[in-house]
Amino acid sequence: MSQESQTSLLGNLRKVITLVDQLRDIGLNDYIKLPRIVVLGIQSAGKSSLLEHIVGIDFLPRGSGVVTRRPLELRLSYSPQSVCAQPTAEFVEEIKGKKYTNFDEVRKSIEELTDKVCGSSKNIIDKPIILAVTGPNCPDLTLVDLPGITRIPIMDQPKDIEQITTNMARRYCEDPSAIILCVVAANADMTTSDALLLAKKLDPDGIRTVGVLTKIDIMDQGTNAIKMLKGEEVPLKYGYVGVKLRSQQEIKDNVPIVQAVQREKNFFANHPVYSSIPGDIFGTQVLTGKLTRILYRRIRSFLPTLMQEINQRISKVQNRLDILGPGLPIEDSDKLHFIWQLIHEFSVRFRNSISGQYEKQKANIKSLQVPAGSSIKLLFKDLYDDYSQLDYCALKKFKDEDILQVIQKYQAQSIPGFLPVDAFYALLNPELKKLYAPAYDSLEQAFQILEQYATTILESQLQQLPSVYKMLQDQIMEVIHECKKNAHDSITDVLDAEQNYIFTNDLNYLSGKPFIKFGKESKADQQKGNPMVLELRTKIEHYFKLVVRATRDNIPKLIGYFLVKGCQNQMLRQLQQNLMQNQTILSVICEDQNVVEERKKLNREIETFKNAQKIIKRDPDLSEYILSTTEEQEDQQYMQKQKQQANSAPTQQNKPQQQIPQQQQQQPKQQPQQQQSQQVSANTNQNNKPLTTNATQRTDVPKEQEQLPQKPNDPIVNRNTTQQPESIRQQPSSTQPSQRQAQPQTQPPQSNQQPQNNYPLNNNKPTGAAQPVAQQPAPPPAQQQPQPQAQQQQGEKKSLFGFMKK
Repeated sequence: MSQESQTSLLGNLRKVITLVDQLRDIGLNDYIKLPRIVVLGIQSAGKSSLLEHIVGIDFLPRGSGVVTRRPLELRLSYSPQSVCAQPTAEFVEEIKGKKYTNFDEVRKSIEELTDKVCGSSKNIIDKPIILAVTGPNCPDLTLVDLPGITRIPIMDQPKDIEQITTNMARRYCEDPSAIILCVVAANADMTTSDALLLAKKLDPDGIRTVGVLTKIDIMDQGTNAIKMLKGEEVPLKYGYVGVKLRSQQEIKDNVPIVQAVQREKNFFANHPVYSSIPGDIFGTQVLTGKLTRILYRRIRSFLPTLMQEINQRISKVQNRLDILGPGLPIEDSDKLHFIWQLIHEFSVRFRNSISGQYEKQKANIKSLQVPAGSSIKLLFKDLYDDYSQLDYCALKKFKDEDILQVIQKYQAQSIPGFLPVDAFYALLNPELKKLYAPAYDSLEQAFQILEQYATTILESQLQQLPSVYKMLQDQIMEVIHECKKNAHDSITDVLDAEQNYIFTNDLNYLSGKPFIKFGKESKADQQKGNPMVLELRTKIEHYFKLVVRATRDNIPKLIGYFLVKGCQNQMLRQLQQNLMQNQTILSVICEDQNVVEERKKLNREIETFKNAQKIIKRDPDLSEYILSTTEEQEDQQYMQKQKQQANSAPTQQNKPQQQIPQQQQQQPKQQPQQQQSQQVSANTNQNNKPLTTNATQRTDVPKEQEQLPQKPNDPIVNRNTTQQPESIRQQPSSTQPSQRQAQPQTQPPQSNQQPQNNYPLNNNKPTGAAQPVAQQPAPPPAQQQPQPQAQQQQGEKKSLFGFMKK
């Protein structure tokens, strides 16, 4: 990779990591978890020494027992020597504005800030210290160092210190966007490590955990960490890195970090076992480069989803704020104006809900699907419907003999031969009394509709003011009840008039034309009856029909005028009059404290989200760079399907690794067998690279590891594959022609080295040990694709970020 391309990549790296740090500074992490690296390990596992090696500076407190008692968030950023001649540090929140160049003072400040919150005892408090370090040897990383998992309490520590430290580690590591840096001592049984056990619980598939083996230099004589580094005991997606940190004696002797890093390189390069395997799993610089690449890819894949979630949260919070409304006034004059506007708004919305006029506020009330006026008119459709049918007979239950007895009873004061008026009243009034109940029922239903609409509208306005709501509700119900009473009285008056005063101008009735047929009786049967009985029956039936027809029109008019229109016309005037006569309502305009706190919380939240939008959009090149690539979408799909891929990977890995190439070599002319081999090859190699006889290509290896040299003894490639005899894994295949020229055994493979620079991302392989060249077999004739020589040479180069295209 050219120096210009490397500089561009490092610039993009710093952009995205700085962006996440800025989002964390404004508090976005309180609402949306942001990617970060969490350092997890038991007490005295070497976490502090590891962090000092990564930073390149000796600055962390040391001592016996529990030293880290507050989480320490380290924000590391690289700065060229020309810009920053020496590293600087700054406490972001607790000591603002002061920059440190003396890191002994940084160590002292960390101790003081810890004692300030946790006390002088050994208490552990979950309140992070945020320290930003910038320097020419610093990588671009953000790490959180947690207190080590402690089993035995000391001094004033609580008895459940193990549970406290474990729960704190769980809170930081259970976030799916967090990368777990699990620090394990190599001189102990890693299968019993509390930190690794917790990491496996929170990340069962090992897809976001990086293992670090410390104290690898003090293992028992005759033992080594090869199996642990290869992941044969506890496999992890990103594998393990072995490191040699400063010993306690070296710390006492003040051995500089730079010298300790060089001693680390020499240790692995000259070790009789570790020097014989690839160097991309040893050393602090290798670990730093791995962490930087992983964090960089995690942030890039996370940002598009983050921006989408921010937009959704802003919309959700704004909707809730609209429901809560603005805060309440404090002064009495402002309160009076507030209530006045509230009453006017309610009256307008109530009037519109009756008349059916559209308004924005009412459109949000889902329960009011039909205007109140329309709902009330629907009630009148079936009013007196039974009495209006043509076949309905008011005197159907009376026989002619019964009617004749009534005539004879009231005949005393009448002229013989004329129908007595009292007989007419006696037979008609019982039928007219039936008209009261349906009219009152319609009035009651109309009242309930208006009451429901008024209550719903008032609730939508005064949800946060229950006391004001109760007082206004009582006044509103008083107006509706008054209008209902007026309507009830008018209905009673009309029906009483119909019952007590007989009159009509109906021409058909006055002309005496027969228009009612009594059931199925023939005209001859009607003529056989008593003429007076027949005449009285006919007149009563005819008149009852006239009354029903009139009241069926009048009752709705009375309800509509006195109740509906009365509420529309009197509501605003009556409420304003009550307010002017009695202003005690002003004293209860006091918002509920829970609503006040909720509004404050929502305002802070929406302000944070909007500030996050500004930060993300501040650099248009960054937004375009992130969103214009397809790698982020691939990463998201990969993260969503990790479990499925993890379950399907062993199916391919368990197949014999020698089988496919042998079949291709033995039967090159059989087309079905070639197609089957091609299908298996496509499933095991996503990049369409030819399969080798040494190792089966894994589909779940991250891109930065896919670019690493795939030698048969590479622990990164083969840590989860089916183990084969050492002779098979180390010897190149003799049945296939070699694709590359054999190199001298004293020269290490060029593909396993990276460009030299001062930036600590270089995964330089320890020198001093010669490595054999792994020859890869050529593909069978049916699958071999000719490639330009320049393209082959380009494929052999290893970029700074193996997962990125140039």
